[in-house]
Amino acid sequence: MSRDKGTGPLSPFTMIYFIWDEGPVPLSLCPSRVKFSISLVISPGYSGKVGKSAFIQRGIQVRKKSLIFIFGALALMLILASCSENKEEAKDDPDEEAESKEEVFDPELDPDAKQVSFYDEERINDQEEIEEDLRADYEEGNYAFEDPFIKVDPYDAAPLTALAMFETKEPVQIKVTVGGEEGQQPTEKTWEGYETEHEVPILGLYPDTENTITLEATDEEDNTESTELSISTEALPDDFLTTELTEANTEKMEDGLTFIIPSTRYVYAVDENADVRWYSSLWNSHVFKRLNNGNILYITKPEDQDQYNELLEMDMLGKVSNSYIVELKNYEDTNIVHHDVIELPNGHLLATTHDTDSDYIEDEMTEIDRETGETRRNFSFRDVLPGKFYLGYDGNTDNEADWLHQNAVWFDETDETILISSRHQDLIMKLAYPSGDIKWILAAPENWPEDYEQYVLDADSEVKFPAGPHAMKTLLDQDDNSDTTDILLFDNNIVISRGDEDESEDYSRAVQYRINEKERTVEGVWAYGEERGTSFFSSIVENTQYLEETGNRLVTSGYTEVEDEPKVSLLK
Repeated sequence: MSRDKGTGPLSPFTMIYFIWDEGPVPLSLCPSRVKFSISLVISPGYSGKVGKSAFIQRGIQVRKKSLIFIFGALALMLILASCSENKEEAKDDPDEEAESKEEVFDPELDPDAKQVSFYDEERINDQEEIEEDLRADYEEGNYAFEDPFIKVDPYDAAPLTALAMFETKEPVQIKVTVGGEEGQQPTEKTWEGYETEHEVPILGLYPDTENTITLEATDEEDNTESTELSISTEALPDDFLTTELTEANTEKMEDGLTFIIPSTRYVYAVDENADVRWYSSLWNSHVFKRLNNGNILYITKPEDQDQYNELLEMDMLGKVSNSYIVELKNYEDTNIVHHDVIELPNGHLLATTHDTDSDYIEDEMTEIDRETGETRRNFSFRDVLPGKFYLGYDGNTDNEADWLHQNAVWFDETDETILISSRHQDLIMKLAYPSGDIKWILAAPENWPEDYEQYVLDADSEVKFPAGPHAMKTLLDQDDNSDTTDILLFDNNIVISRGDEDESEDYSRAVQYRINEKERTVEGVWAYGEERGTSFFSSIVENTQYLEETGNRLVTSGYTEVEDEPKVSLLK
């Protein structure tokens, strides 16, 4: 298997639940060529409906011949909703108009920010050339609905996609169906809007197959006609991962594909039969997220370069609309961005990075301007947490510079704050951004300076605090109480700086905490994994995901001991 230099013996990759429509994209880290299984985990007392999902109650094996891999989790669920109101009524109601003009979270940039990012004009110029070539090829012919122009992998980035271009006499809306042959799982997508000039993405092709695609054109009078196309695709690359289905309960699945993202090389997606239905030929490491506009945020690098330092905004065809370079001097590892990037409400990007002017790593965030690529802000956690945490750090790690090891960031829209996860300080912390004012700290109460004790949440003796945590996120209201916030995360239960060392490494678990921000207390309301003991223990990475449609949780334990296997991933 091809891999970039400098990644070391462990190779994490990410698994994402994804919907072709504008829908959620939860994210998790896992290993390349790892064996894992997927099954349903239901919270106690839950009685909601069960829909279809591409990633619960399914077993998938991703086998490896020579490398050890890691499975972990950074997950993100995006729920997009829109509503419209009568404009004339809004004009007559000043209160309503004031609400519609509510200020968007948009803190001023720091004029003194150290510039570590910039816009990649070269990538955009290359994209424009591809567009010009596509348009020139199309204009050489006269293409209609019955015989469209077809370009497989139009942007040289997604081999199991195609672009269909044609004109119709009357405005029509196009529906695309891929698959449907015996043993295949059909995917359908309606591209809304009545047009006469059409550029239609075709997603979900099977590799090494003569794919049958059905196009349906529906006019504004609801008259429909259809045509069939045949599109050939090449086989998967020789160094591609092998995925085997072990179990699938389609009755309990939500619509979507499961995306698997290696720490190095191919991002790919499988359907409920574990068949590969999408992959990118661009190199990738961890970062693959849906943005609010429906595009994908994708980290990549040139093939002859070790460091992943280019963030692309692209669609599922691989068409790039923005590109940013993150450049850190005197930093040699491949992980320029350590695991996570989020989109802020103002549209700018917040990435977990490093301060190379210091003696420390993985304790800084960089805010990147979405339009210019310039650095808007450098945010250091050495300005937030006690000096004794990083000065002379002697935690249970090999690298004294890695005192924080931030592995996730999450924006809480309810109060415009951020949450961060720190593996090496065994904490989840909520704070204002960009001021850095701490709201609360979810962590064991020992080893805190007196002036920080006020932030540490109180709990009774039955609450187990996280140790070496990952993949935290806030949930929608769970108890109809505006004073509480529910947090879902993976507690690896490996004590680095604080926690119960007698219990450390006995198990790992997914856990949901309920935090009363008014009373500054925390309680546990759901957990899974302790009953599995060491068979579910994982020292690094992991994922948890709350599934909005069913109320179920997706749980990943990604670096576990299994008989006759070096290290494998378990997804439950």
